[in-house]
Amino acid sequence: MNSPPSAVELQLPEDIHAEILKRVPVKSLVRFRLVCNSWLCLFTNPQFVRTHLDLNRNNGTRIILARYFKSFLSIGPEEFSSPSQSNFETSCGFEIEKKLDFPLIEGHTYYVKGHCDGLLCVIINDGTIALWNPSIKEYKKLPIPCNFRNTREVLGLGYDSTINDYKLVRAPSSYCKCKIKDYHPQVEVLTLSTNSWRKLPDEDTPPYFIEHFLQAHTVNGGIYWLTLDDWATVILRFDLAKEKFKLVPEPPNELNRNISWLGVLKGSLCALHSHRFSYLDIWATKDDKNWSKLITIPKIRGPDPCLSSLDYGPLCFTQSGALLISVRGKGILAYDPKADSYRKLAVPEEQHWLSEIVYTESLVSPHGSNGSMDSRQQQQTGLSNSPVPRSLWQSVLGLTSGIVDHFSCYSGSNRRH
Repeated sequence: MNSPPSAVELQLPEDIHAEILKRVPVKSLVRFRLVCNSWLCLFTNPQFVRTHLDLNRNNGTRIILARYFKSFLSIGPEEFSSPSQSNFETSCGFEIEKKLDFPLIEGHTYYVKGHCDGLLCVIINDGTIALWNPSIKEYKKLPIPCNFRNTREVLGLGYDSTINDYKLVRAPSSYCKCKIKDYHPQVEVLTLSTNSWRKLPDEDTPPYFIEHFLQAHTVNGGIYWLTLDDWATVILRFDLAKEKFKLVPEPPNELNRNISWLGVLKGSLCALHSHRFSYLDIWATKDDKNWSKLITIPKIRGPDPCLSSLDYGPLCFTQSGALLISVRGKGILAYDPKADSYRKLAVPEEQHWLSEIVYTESLVSPHGSNGSMDSRQQQQTGLSNSPVPRSLWQSVLGLTSGIVDHFSCYSGSNRRH
């Protein structure tokens, strides 16, 4: 009986293994945790996790549908850039996966309040706050701040590069202001490594209140919300390093229109202006000061011209350049700027969901870099001391076979010189 091939048979140094593996999709790395303990340790090494995320940020994008009281659904590209491989009119390359298993939400309603680097911040109506990474099937319950109002609270999640850690921010809630007598908003910050809440000084609390059902958006070292000042929209930013709020100037607005959507596209903060029944302008900024027009898209033509600008929610660009947009009552559509046309994508039979989350697959653990290996392994499926299936070894060897020669030749050329 033949024994499984050894990793030594690859005849490559461990640092070359790491160079190869950091370019491998998360879905494969989750399986490869079974190969050996050294790989399992590598995939939880903070430097490897960060490098892998930076290299694969644009290659592991999926869309998660949050359904309020039902389980999450994950949909994503079989390959957006190759519509010829499928019936574009009915699928556009969409792959519909099985429901995502998150045991904490069973029998409960929930909201996704924000997301960053593959981590989702979920508030459940039993009072639980959880960070969850669906890619690696890990979650962590977080402590509850004082006077917490369950799903009606406003939270945001972001990465502070100055301390290499994630922060959760509690911001003033519009619902709590309207419904709770003597509501006193408190801005609090939880740093993942300390796992405790810190109250910021009262003078740092902004005079704005945010709708609880709006997701926070994280980019450029800040967390952003769209809110109202009287009847005008304003963009509120929380600087993750300085832990201060400020208002971001809006994009050019000759017609005095309110922003109807705020989000992140192509690594920039983006805002949407609507021209009544005709078209939509999407503006982008990387420095919170200078805005440039990213794209202008027409509104949907047909018997339903009265869709308001609030019904349009851009999601992400595909590799082929199409813009995916969630349109209320229509599902998810793809706008092709070259053909100047929309195509409806195949989405699950139930098109009623609470929100869409543009999600980046990652190895980032909700337990943080200081989390114990035991706490992670308790949530990881398939980790055992049983023999590694030969099919898995074949997958590993097949994955590396196409690039081993490249590294070998590169090493050989160095030796020759």
